Amino acid sequence: MTGPEQDRFDEQIARGLSGIVPGTGAVEQVNPWRTPIRRIAWGMALTSITLNFLWLQYLLPVFGTVLQYLGLRTLRRSGPAFRLAWVLSCADMAWTALWLVLAATPWQFTGLPAYALGLAVMAVQIVRLLALRAGLREVCRRAEVEPQGDPLRSAVIWQVLIAVLALSPLAQSWLAVVPMLIAFMLITRSLLRVGSSLGGAGYCLTDAPVRVSSARLGWGYVLGCFALVLLASTVVNHPRLDAAPLPAPGETAIRQQLAGLGMPEEVLADLSDEHVRALEGARRVDVQEETMEFRPWWANTTAAETPPGTQRMRAAIFYIELPDSRMAVLNYFDWQMDSAYWNDAISLGWQQYSASVTDLTGGALLFDMDGQTRTAPLPKLEAGEVTTTSWLFGEQDELRITGTVSYPFGAENQRGYVLFILQLPDISAAGQVNGNTMLDYYHRTWPVALPYNRLSGAHSSFWGLYSAFGPDGGRDTDGL
Repeated sequence: MTGPEQDRFDEQIARGLSGIVPGTGAVEQVNPWRTPIRRIAWGMALTSITLNFLWLQYLLPVFGTVLQYLGLRTLRRSGPAFRLAWVLSCADMAWTALWLVLAATPWQFTGLPAYALGLAVMAVQIVRLLALRAGLREVCRRAEVEPQGDPLRSAVIWQVLIAVLALSPLAQSWLAVVPMLIAFMLITRSLLRVGSSLGGAGYCLTDAPVRVSSARLGWGYVLGCFALVLLASTVVNHPRLDAAPLPAPGETAIRQQLAGLGMPEEVLADLSDEHVRALEGARRVDVQEETMEFRPWWANTTAAETPPGTQRMRAAIFYIELPDSRMAVLNYFDWQMDSAYWNDAISLGWQQYSASVTDLTGGALLFDMDGQTRTAPLPKLEAGEVTTTSWLFGEQDELRITGTVSYPFGAENQRGYVLFILQLPDISAAGQVNGNTMLDYYHRTWPVALPYNRLSGAHSSFWGLYSAFGPDGGRDTDGL
């Protein structure tokens, strides 16, 4: 076939194909704008709607952030506005990962700094939306395509209204939440239509080469965020314990006197000499014991049978009457089943309105490792006001002694104690002083807690009752 014949043959084929009109589905499949715009729209939806259950308030922003990044990664070579939006999405990915780490640690922002940071993040999101809007409008201008509405401008207005509502009394009202939710759904739907309408502007998209596929990058980011949270939680909730071998017990005379009053020898062996000296002159020892159970979250807490996975800790409160109307309170705990590795928390209190703590003598953690008993001061032990919540009295500030409990991996026979001294009213004048103390123990079964809360996890507590008497040594048979 000669050259002129070949040209005539090609012309005949072109005329024959000119009458074939591709279906709508075929146009959709070759529309390069549809997938990135869809990712951006769904990413906006996941990061803008908050669901506070099943950790969705943390999972949805992570997926939404990476979806927006993937969408803008495809568009970044199609104009300077798209490139700016892509750079801001990179910063958003870094911030989301940092936000998750902060949420899992005590360093999370609260109060005014949290509000200021939230407004700054929202300002960056608005700039990104404006850049994306400018890029899409430029594409429509070059391709001579009529824009399908202006959903991104509506999204910017929506973001501003959300910021105003967050600072107003309507922040928790459904009268404001429901209309804003409906409006955002309409905005997202309009943005999806914009992506479908840009099929004729395919030549305006400069495909950006990538080394990592979208699926690998997306799941890599999600799993990376999870690994960061797990690492940060492990470091924060498993602090290094400055333990040393337990020295040989001294103060033999005082220990013998306390043993004669009924204090168990294994408890006396764990007390330091300094704490034993604080009990010199003891006149009476009473004790109340209880086994604390920490059942799995899925177990029936009222069932008589103990479900698998239950952890047990024996707790005892020793009341030691001292001279000058003082009473030492020794809170002793000993793990029977399971262990405490993840920064458990204790809270000690008392109820006797005329009683006050005169001395927070101290506390210690003890455990066995490599055939040796070791001891360390109980971390973060302090006395002060804490806010408590009860169904009867609601929120109120109470004086409490708090501390944390966490042992090294491999520690056996885990136990510990806290000792403080109460100044009671004049017992010789009152004849008898009644009151009670309480021990609250909060146990973590694994390191991650979102958001971070020192008093999270399974909780168990019990109250001990005491009756303190004067020098005559009388006893109340209704007491302990």
